Amino acid sequence: GGNLLIFNDLLKRAERYRRLAMRLLLKELGFEDDVCDRCGAAVTEKRLSQSFLASGRLDAEYYQPKYDCLDARLAAMPTKRLGEVVSIQKSIEPGSEAYQAEGVPFVRVVDLSKFGLGSPSAYLDPKAFASAPRPKKNDILLSKDGSVGIAYKIDEETDIITSGAILHLSVKDKNVLPDYLTLLLNSPIVRMQAERDAGGSIIQHWKPSEIEQVVIPILPAHMQQELSERVSKSFALRRESKAQLAAAKLMVEQAIEHFA
Repeated sequence: GGNLLIFNDLLKRAERYRRLAMRLLLKELGFEDDVCDRCGAAVTEKRLSQSFLASGRLDAEYYQPKYDCLDARLAAMPTKRLGEVVSIQKSIEPGSEAYQAEGVPFVRVVDLSKFGLGSPSAYLDPKAFASAPRPKKNDILLSKDGSVGIAYKIDEETDIITSGAILHLSVKDKNVLPDYLTLLLNSPIVRMQAERDAGGSIIQHWKPSEIEQVVIPILPAHMQQELSERVSKSFALRRESKAQLAAAKLMVEQAIEHFA
């Protein structure tokens, strides 16, 4: 009982740090009160040269007023394209016939969240897939199919293979911290860009070419560091909560064995 109380308290504190980090990020970027997804404009008017000839898109979803609002506000601050900040590596799609009960964990979008990786239900033969790309420490996993725009940074070396629906982003710009970038990728600012690009179809698909063009606001180094520390604190509390939960489960198992 005590361990579970500690577990719940740690999770609440972890979520508090994450929310504070996101709130501070949006405040520093001037989006605290309005992230443009509640834009008051009801209609957008575009010339053909401003729409189809520029983007190749004709679906109305792509031209909602909130996206013009977002573009205008981003244009007023220091930004970079995501392709300038990271190197993007595609993964593989081995097919379900390659799945097995043990081996290298095969992580799919369903196993990915902004809080971490779940327990995969599929594994791959380490020899057959020895050359498959593995994410490295500080790489960011980003989903591009289905539930698009989920970002999670790898905190420690781990031997996993991800599906083709998950990209590996390696930060190459020394002026951008990985934790700060991960927070941005999970923010409403990038979520709206993903919605605009991946919309217009039943199954969402965010093209790597579109992902490279995502606009990333660049805050000063000291602000990036402060945000990164808050994010790191949140994940540290989550790891501690998992340890407490594991300890609680072990105590229950030992008690059952004792009285059996």
